Amino acid sequence: MAKITTNPVKLKYSKPVKKLGSNRYKGREAGRQEDEMYNIQTRDLSKSYDGDILQKRIAIYRHFFNFVVLAKELQDQDATIIFRKKEHKIEIDESMYEGWGLDTIKSKKFNTWFFKENHRALFIQDISKVLTTKDKVSGSEDKVTIEFDANRRLADVIKDLRKINNEQNLFKNQSEGMKSKFTITGRVIEHTLQNRYNALVLRLDGKLSNKEIVTHELQYIRPTSMKTKDGYSTQKEHQDDIQTKSDKLTFSKYEVDTKDSNESYVGRMIEPNYAITMFDLLTGTNKSWGAFQILLSVCDGYFLKHPTKTYD
Repeated sequence: MAKITTNPVKLKYSKPVKKLGSNRYKGREAGRQEDEMYNIQTRDLSKSYDGDILQKRIAIYRHFFNFVVLAKELQDQDATIIFRKKEHKIEIDESMYEGWGLDTIKSKKFNTWFFKENHRALFIQDISKVLTTKDKVSGSEDKVTIEFDANRRLADVIKDLRKINNEQNLFKNQSEGMKSKFTITGRVIEHTLQNRYNALVLRLDGKLSNKEIVTHELQYIRPTSMKTKDGYSTQKEHQDDIQTKSDKLTFSKYEVDTKDSNESYVGRMIEPNYAITMFDLLTGTNKSWGAFQILLSVCDGYFLKHPTKTYD
């Protein structure tokens, strides 16, 4: 396998995430299948925690955290990755991660970091609330205090609110509906993201071949939809196959011997090219970013995609 770093690295804190079993699930079969397919914990389904509103499900921030830990671990080893024949030194823009505690983040578990140490505050948006006589009016430029007559119709209040906003542009983040220093950009499919992270960690570890990574019994690379529930096309094992001339035969996938019979083709499926699957996971496709781009974007302070860089 081709090198992906200029020098070997040893990962202590970044580990691949195996697929959890669903044998403990109790509930409807449809729910069990969904839980098995997407490996989602119940508490991660909500964007709200203790009255705080998050832009994404908590599981997404777990992925963000894992990539930051990986970047930090590589930076501390002066690692340089090789991506599209170019060398990219792993350097985190620490000014973009104020409040994360980068000095100690490597040894932290996500739940401890996010919940117990309250780093979820980095990603929350305060919900609207009614002030009481005991509350103080905030002086923050990110807060808006408006007084309405409680005897008015709700429809008229909403109309007035829209008019005020149009005149004074009070709510600055109207397109996304969320204002946070650490926003998630790009389409996030959790299994796809997990596959990319696992592929990168396992390749950096260097102990498994491409085939072993893709077909591992712990399912480090798992289906991303019901269409791929039986595995990627390159994961499936194929046996000797005999097809008649009337059957469609994909010559690019078969070694063909036509000597045995004028009426049949005797074809043997060539060994699947697991390197193609790994290549897509690491370097991405025309439609989505791979693990390398996500890692480099995280180093610059953005997850999932950098707003301007492509790292080509």
